[in-house]
Amino acid sequence: MDKPDEIILANLVLPIIKDILMPKIKLILKKVSARNVLPSNLEENFNEYLTQRYEKYLIINTLVFPNKQTLLSIMYQPLTIRCLNERKKEVKILINEYPANFIPKFCRVIIEDSAGMGKSTIAKKLFLSIIEQKAGVPIFIELSQINKKNNILNEIRNQFSPLGKKISQEFILNLLDEGEFIFLFDGFDEIALDDREDVIKDLHKFIEKANQNYFLITSRPDDSLTSFGDFQKFQINPLTKGEAYSLLNKYDNYSYYKISKDLIKQLNDKHQDSLEEYLNNPFLVSLLYKSYEYKKDIPLKKSQFYQQVFDALYETHDLSKEGYLKREKYTNLYIDDFERVLRHLGYFTSIENKVEYDKNGIISFIDKAKSHLSDLSFRSSDYLKDLLNTVPIFKQEGNYYKWGHKSLQDYFSAKCIWIDSKEKQTEILQKIFSDERNSRFNNVLDILFELDPNNFEKSILYWLLTDYSNYSNNAYNKLSKIAKDQLIKRIEVQYNHDFTIVVNRSNKHDPPESTMRLIYDKFRRVDFFYWI
Repeated sequence: MDKPDEIILANLVLPIIKDILMPKIKLILKKVSARNVLPSNLEENFNEYLTQRYEKYLIINTLVFPNKQTLLSIMYQPLTIRCLNERKKEVKILINEYPANFIPKFCRVIIEDSAGMGKSTIAKKLFLSIIEQKAGVPIFIELSQINKKNNILNEIRNQFSPLGKKISQEFILNLLDEGEFIFLFDGFDEIALDDREDVIKDLHKFIEKANQNYFLITSRPDDSLTSFGDFQKFQINPLTKGEAYSLLNKYDNYSYYKISKDLIKQLNDKHQDSLEEYLNNPFLVSLLYKSYEYKKDIPLKKSQFYQQVFDALYETHDLSKEGYLKREKYTNLYIDDFERVLRHLGYFTSIENKVEYDKNGIISFIDKAKSHLSDLSFRSSDYLKDLLNTVPIFKQEGNYYKWGHKSLQDYFSAKCIWIDSKEKQTEILQKIFSDERNSRFNNVLDILFELDPNNFEKSILYWLLTDYSNYSNNAYNKLSKIAKDQLIKRIEVQYNHDFTIVVNRSNKHDPPESTMRLIYDKFRRVDFFYWI
């Protein structure tokens, strides 16, 4: 970092430490006797923490420009979130800063939306804006890194102790009791299945303990989010055509070939309804740019986007350079064979709901994929090098490795089910259909339907219609006095949903956190919760 940049960053971080953190720290040290704890050491710790995190989230990894430092401030297209307030009126909030009418107003919020809509990008934009506006102390936690061995409090302790001098958990809890911390929990849907129950309990427990602070959770649609009944849920508005075009223009800032004008012209000339979905989604807009950069063609299907992006990443090292360089692969695998491994890797990691791994973890998944492809010979460590460098579908952050985007995992998983599962395909789809938390496969199934509509209709759609028909024929058969149209509406609303009604005998308007935890523990599949 250049000297002027260091001065600018110090001017951002130091006021938060001096004006917000240090008064709280000194107050705690007066109340609690903390051995070997010096205010100067704590000041240094928090300065290091905020500086490192701010620098980290200034840079974003994009599939369009892999292994290139791209600034969030240049690439960010302001997104609008929306919710229904208590009067059932729509509230819209533009996230181009840390807005006063969002987290400070609602205190506890969830941003829930589908793949690629920009949930994580919003969380990172908020983190930077909180520091820039000196609005509090942001703490960004990727929930994929929380597990049985590393709970939330331990993760915070590690973040607050970048210099290796661990701050005690007791001191951290005392500090959190003072308030003004803003927790950004990213990727609720990415919690590993094996750790899911423990992590969700830990999250409830932590929020209850640190209730003087603010909380944001981001996630794809997930049934378990209903247990956070005191959180206000938001969704992200789809991009308008103008916003999508603006985002395409932003990509030109880092591309050697300025292609956005030609691409936008073709989009305007084609007028394809099928393109509307992709222009609404920020990640798919980025794939559109990448695929057009490679092939000067506009794919009309989502699966074609992913395939062209993979082809581009495999065939070229950097399309933004004149006379781009084609790189030899560490594994020496041809494109078809490389994709076969990637399909299995996508499937095995998808069924375990893991998108982030330590080195041993990702190598073990590559080994597993390799064991199903006995005709291929390569070293798993070389395949990992290719995933990070020559075919950069993965990215490395510190000691962790993760997919460039979870929807890439979905794509290759769907393709594995379609191409590689053979006689086991029906069995696999049946397991997905019967899975209590099968909403996590929504994007996989959406892509699979596009790839293989006939088999999808014969399996998933047939089972769904059969199940609905059985439910419809057996539900409310004793309520003959209900009008037919009302009966149909009731069946449609209640099909495949669980309801819990709690009778409130107190004067409290909202259910307390302890009640929400009790409901979650007893009713895992509750979709609708009523507090009356």
